[in-house]
Amino acid sequence: MQNSKTPYNNRDEIFFWRSAVASIKLGQQTFDKLTQIRLRTENPKISSVGSCFAQHVGRWLNKQGYSFHQSTIETSQVSSFAFGNIYTPRCFLQWFDIIDENKGFDAECAIHFEKNRYYDLLRPSIYPNGFDRKEDLVEARVLAAKEMYQTLKNTDLLIFTLGLTESWKDQNNVFYPSCPGVISGEFNETKYLFHNFTYDEICSDLQQLKSRLTSINPKINIILTVSPVPLTATMTNKHILVANQHSKSLLRTAASFMCDNYDNFEYFPSFELITAPSDNDFRFETNRRTVTPEAVNYVMGHFGSVLQRAEGHISNANLNNEFSGVTQKTTDTEEVECDEEFLESVKKLTEHSLDEPRIDLTLFGDSHMGKLSTAFDKINMTHCGGMVMNGSGFSQKKFSLCDTEYFVPLENAMSRKLWSVIFSNLSRHEQQSPPLTSTIITNLGLQTHQNVSRFTTWLQNSYPQGIAEITLKEFVDYFYDDLTEQLSIILKLHENGHKVVVVSDPPFSQYFEESKGMKNIIYAYFNAMEYIWTEFGITFFNAARAFDEEITDPENYLSTVKYADNQHDWIHGNEKYYAWLADKLSTLIKQETEA
Repeated sequence: MQNSKTPYNNRDEIFFWRSAVASIKLGQQTFDKLTQIRLRTENPKISSVGSCFAQHVGRWLNKQGYSFHQSTIETSQVSSFAFGNIYTPRCFLQWFDIIDENKGFDAECAIHFEKNRYYDLLRPSIYPNGFDRKEDLVEARVLAAKEMYQTLKNTDLLIFTLGLTESWKDQNNVFYPSCPGVISGEFNETKYLFHNFTYDEICSDLQQLKSRLTSINPKINIILTVSPVPLTATMTNKHILVANQHSKSLLRTAASFMCDNYDNFEYFPSFELITAPSDNDFRFETNRRTVTPEAVNYVMGHFGSVLQRAEGHISNANLNNEFSGVTQKTTDTEEVECDEEFLESVKKLTEHSLDEPRIDLTLFGDSHMGKLSTAFDKINMTHCGGMVMNGSGFSQKKFSLCDTEYFVPLENAMSRKLWSVIFSNLSRHEQQSPPLTSTIITNLGLQTHQNVSRFTTWLQNSYPQGIAEITLKEFVDYFYDDLTEQLSIILKLHENGHKVVVVSDPPFSQYFEESKGMKNIIYAYFNAMEYIWTEFGITFFNAARAFDEEITDPENYLSTVKYADNQHDWIHGNEKYYAWLADKLSTLIKQETEA
């Protein structure tokens, strides 16, 4: 039998799934000839806009030393523009309309007024504490639009990450980056309407965007990507799995339309790199929607090759070797500010109506409290709260003390919403006659992955000549100098009648090569905290000491998370650890309640 000839016989290996995909070890090898992007400018000046995944792009570009435009107005996020996350082309277009007198866009629209403060619903995650005057808000909004215009004039390469098709608008067809009431503002079903963009609408908006961009900068090059982060929730009548695929498919197809028809548009396949099938998938966290640091670096390793080809010093032949040198560790100080990521926490906190009876057990703190909350759920331990801010938010004082609400989180607007539900529960307790039945579990003031470093810096500044021995006095002095705000929140809760239990961080620094040298100072920090709180009559649960005394197989409680630079997550434990902690704390609370 003669071999038959088909049009596929002479095709390159990259056109066959087995050779181009199935044979690639995801996370270890890069895909050969994945993109045909050819940039027009060497060493381009780059701007990035879009969904939360766009911040990963910006952070990586900064780390690798590329010329990345960072907004001079908004510096708390890694962003080229001062309006936070933009999930749809329509929301991006509105920022051009703000300073275009011919468009008649009302610069004073989409403003929420509450408790003598004005909140910008076009930028719900920017200026979370609002403005004193509406005029100041409008001025800041116009300033952000003008900065965008100047930035685009000086941009060689704009990366636009398309995030969603589902959106919300008002009766004047003003579109919002998130549903009013989720991050900021208050939802009103008579005022706000759900809108799911069609393929034709997305293509039309992208074409208008092209006209706007090229009118500002005729030489600008645009790379479109599609965010691989799934929808958190859907307002369609479809299952979230189906709704997510529908949304991403429309965005991906619209991106192809633009790149196939306009020379200055290119497509980069971040969506495909994250969603291609893989054994033992490393690309999502256990919630199956948060992209891991390893995955970000894997995507950006491919993107780096595009930039390096433009600079003329890399070939496909050595692409895999080049990727092996790309490293980045994401820590709490490098958290991506992603509005979507807080929605699940908000949903959990708001499951209880404010009219329901008060809940006796309240949690608040950083990610440890979020994980502890999940562990309590599994043993049906009724409670309110969990994570409010990242550890870095508490350590770096991204909050404001408040006489009426204890404190106001300023890390982002979602943190304020998370705390407001917790505070409402605490307030219901405070309205009852003493003694209160409220117990609070917190790790406020711990955050040793941040605070131990701050403590060593404090030591160097306080004792420039050096110190022979670190004693309890040095820790207490540091607490007084650097942690007064954090500790005062706990003291005030205690003074108002709440039973407070402060919990130490886990003991896992000792089990990893890169962190075991920190064990002694971390444990000394725990001991100093225990001394302080005991003096004030507040319970301190030294989880690290209890764990070391009780557990004989600690390796089974370690986090399995490993960052792209091969550093381990020694900060957290795994689900088994938080199950152990939940059991210990539930027993402790029961004993203290019965005492």
